[in-house]
Amino acid sequence: MRVNEGTVSAREAEVLEALGAHRSNAQIAGALHISIRTVESHVSSLLRKYGVADRRELADLAGSRRGPGVSGIPAGRTTFVGRSQDTATVRDALGRSRLVTLLGPGGMGKTRLAAVVATQWGAGGVFVDLVPVRAGLVTRAIATACGLTERPPQTLDQVLIEHLQTGRSLLVLDNCEHLVDEVAALTERLLRTCPELTVLATSRERLGVRAETTVLLPPLDAAAELFVDRARVVDPEFQASADDIAEICARLDGIPLAIELAAARIGSLGADGLRAALDDRLRLLSGGRGMDERHRSLAAVIGWSHELLDERERLLFRRLGIYVGGFDLAAAAATSPELGRGEVADLLGRLTDKSLAVRRGSRWLLLETIREFAHTQLSGDELATAQDRRLHWAADTAATLEGRLDENGLEPDDRTGWQQSYDEVVADLRAALAATPAEPDPAAHRLARSLGHLAFARREFLESVGHYRAAAERAEDRVAAAFDLRSAADATIAISDAQTGVELLLDAADRAVANGNVRATMLALAVIAVNRYPNGSLFELSGEETERLLTEAVGCAQPGDPQVAALLAAAKAWEQGGRRMEADPALAAEAVTAARRTGDPVLVAGALDALGVADARHGRLRAARAAAVERMELVRPLPRQNPMRPRRSSMLSTSRRRRRPRSVISVRQRRRWARRTIRSAIIRTSRCRGSSGCVR
Repeated sequence: MRVNEGTVSAREAEVLEALGAHRSNAQIAGALHISIRTVESHVSSLLRKYGVADRRELADLAGSRRGPGVSGIPAGRTTFVGRSQDTATVRDALGRSRLVTLLGPGGMGKTRLAAVVATQWGAGGVFVDLVPVRAGLVTRAIATACGLTERPPQTLDQVLIEHLQTGRSLLVLDNCEHLVDEVAALTERLLRTCPELTVLATSRERLGVRAETTVLLPPLDAAAELFVDRARVVDPEFQASADDIAEICARLDGIPLAIELAAARIGSLGADGLRAALDDRLRLLSGGRGMDERHRSLAAVIGWSHELLDERERLLFRRLGIYVGGFDLAAAAATSPELGRGEVADLLGRLTDKSLAVRRGSRWLLLETIREFAHTQLSGDELATAQDRRLHWAADTAATLEGRLDENGLEPDDRTGWQQSYDEVVADLRAALAATPAEPDPAAHRLARSLGHLAFARREFLESVGHYRAAAERAEDRVAAAFDLRSAADATIAISDAQTGVELLLDAADRAVANGNVRATMLALAVIAVNRYPNGSLFELSGEETERLLTEAVGCAQPGDPQVAALLAAAKAWEQGGRRMEADPALAAEAVTAARRTGDPVLVAGALDALGVADARHGRLRAARAAAVERMELVRPLPRQNPMRPRRSSMLSTSRRRRRPRSVISVRQRRRWARRTIRSAIIRTSRCRGSSGCVR
């Protein structure tokens, strides 16, 4: 009886294939992870659809459907999920090339995909697993799989070639990585002498034979589908949100074996427990009981590849595990300066060829599961040395990025591409800093300050504050720490957290207690900030306290420093404003005069901020606008990573607001509106990223 194959479900087809292999219902149930009763139901359905009397006829039918086929294909014990595009890619490659090598790291599913493709092959052939094969025995392993033995005076090679010369056939060589040279030599000889032979190899490293076509197997596109499928084998009632499943699969790099090992723990951990356990994924992804020891844990899978590396490859591999976000050639060389840049490039290429590293443009990365394994190979002095080398690389890299940022600091665009470069390395810059203790360290201090500038330029203001604070903890002297905290205070203005800004400035003043001018500077800045931004804080400082701080600042300042004098003059102008975000006009004018003597545009801009606000309060609107415009011109050239660089002026956009017709507005109303508009514009345009309105 002919049956419409479309009426046979995918599961029924799997049951039929198992019947053809003469498996019992119990064996089929165990292999497919279904109940025996479900198997019996599928068998009954197949008997009915094919119109045969018993399971023996079904088995015969299954055998006849397979035709000559490829022998030795490992039976799939679970459903085949995803890889439809990859399957088509491999089939297409086999149609164009007589040698196709399926590449990928361990656990990526190369064997399963090769088995599926071999099942779909339209002629005979043989599937040979080379895992248990020792060097020098590849020919014998293939001959044994073909059912061949020596026939003196013919050698085994001659017998094998004679066999493979009889018609179109497929030779699948699975797991070639530990026998690459021997497999390559034999494959080239077979392809030369057997014109109708096609070879499909799976390996973590290409064979390097002429006319070889390689197909790199990427992470599984249907990772979530695979996870759910395997999880429901363990727990039929398994449910989890799509976001949770996506996060788990992403942290497993889309590696099918890792997903299957993780799903096997779902019954005991649940989705939440599994996500937490993934912090130590190599420990979590173990305990499988498959026949292949390499697939019983993820560490064993990666360890198999690791054992195939030579000593120099292992050295570079484990040191690259220090980088969490990928690396370029310079970063790779920084971890192993004794190797030399040329040798590092060669070794990096070898690791890529062996599927332990992935190249993306001019950068490389280790999949997180592989990186974690590499990192576990570092210990003791070598780990400390690798971290120190990464720290110095990070400090130099951050400084280089700052230099590129300065090149276009006057413009809002990204002509030098610094943002993309920053985004590529920032994870490792952060990791390098986080690995350093909070104690004086020149390289760590340099890195923290650079990160503060770069994060600010990237508009990551809160992070910028944290980096400046980290710099203060790693500064070699208390004055340097004080200026780090001052930078942090400047950055807090960008996130409207003047409360924290004042606290940071007072902390900076305490650190600089032995340096009168620096302490005076920090106290003056704190007084300015309290008065300049009273609505953005919850200050408990009374007027008497800020007056005391100002008096102390004047008292500890050393005479003869015009910059400190100018800053104290600005603080006095704000303090006399009465904590109403207003400065005293006469004192503000004196502050501007004192600032102009220094020739420092930053100090002049800060004093103009006070004068402009004072003029606006007293109705001198043209003067207020002139002060605001001059101030903006003074600070406009500041580089974008400087926390005191203001936002673009909103004066013009504010003055162009739609207003009611002049005829219906009285002169008094127009003056009141203009005063309010100009004051509002001055306040917005004066939001320098600085605790003094505009400070260094």
